[in-house]
Amino acid sequence: MTTLPAGNLSGGIADAGVPALICTRCGTGNDLVIEAIEATSPALPGQVSLEYSCLSCGSFYGHDASVGQVAALLNAGATAPGVLHFGHHYIHCGEPMEETGEGLSCLNDPWGSESGLPATISLRTRLLKCHCGFQLDAPR
Repeated sequence: MTTLPAGNLSGGIADAGVPALICTRCGTGNDLVIEAIEATSPALPGQVSLEYSCLSCGSFYGHDASVGQVAALLNAGATAPGVLHFGHHYIHCGEPMEETGEGLSCLNDPWGSESGLPATISLRTRLLKCHCGFQLDAPR
């Protein structure tokens, strides 16, 4: 189970009493993805056992973390409202969305060809569908 890269968390995510969520090799929290979240054993109020990795260098970490740290990491990724994203899995209505196909999405340069950039950028995507009918075009 993974989530989107954390985004702009260059200093990692710190909380008193538990290690910071950061890639010690890269020195940043920007490319962290959650692999697993479990209850601590024995149970500790406000803490979970967390496994995460860094997309940039492949480093893997596992240690206790505060619920606040995990929430900050989960909230740092961008996804559609009402959709929970873990790695390649998207959850809507409490159930994993099914992949129904793939496609190509095109993004247009808002300034047109005057910016010196290509006017259109193509991105390979996969079409995901929830049992309720909600659909999402997610990057590959």
